[in-house]
Amino acid sequence: QYMEHHLKSDYMLQVAKEIGVVKDNPRLLIIVSHSFVEMMIKTLLEHHVPGLFLKNHNQRLEKLKKEAVIDEFQFELYDWFRELRNDAVHTPLFNLKDSDFERLSGLVKKEQLGVDCFHSFSLKLITELWNKNLDALGSEYLSKYC
Repeated sequence: QYMEHHLKSDYMLQVAKEIGVVKDNPRLLIIVSHSFVEMMIKTLLEHHVPGLFLKNHNQRLEKLKKEAVIDEFQFELYDWFRELRNDAVHTPLFNLKDSDFERLSGLVKKEQLGVDCFHSFSLKLITELWNKNLDALGSEYLSKYC
């Protein structure tokens, strides 16, 4: 019972639990994981550039990089993830392949990349964004969802 209550109060554990539901289906894992990233990016833009409305996720990433909210490394990661998500959504018979990670070679340790470790990598992408922007994201999400 304590664990159940603790999960309800910890946003990132709830996110990880939800992602765990789709961890064995790469297409769904990409879509669900990316939805959390996209939601947080949108919230960061609203927090740092109030009143600016950008419809497109790529434009939001570009603006956050320009405003130094995210750095070049984060931009590359989240832009790669955006393209992977687009492939997963728009390809009729989508299969995640180790070659999909080639763009991240040199940016991310090789042992973190690949189909077999994508579940853990997707959690790291979300957690990195959350932890680096806890001031903006925490106040927005924790009061509403926990």
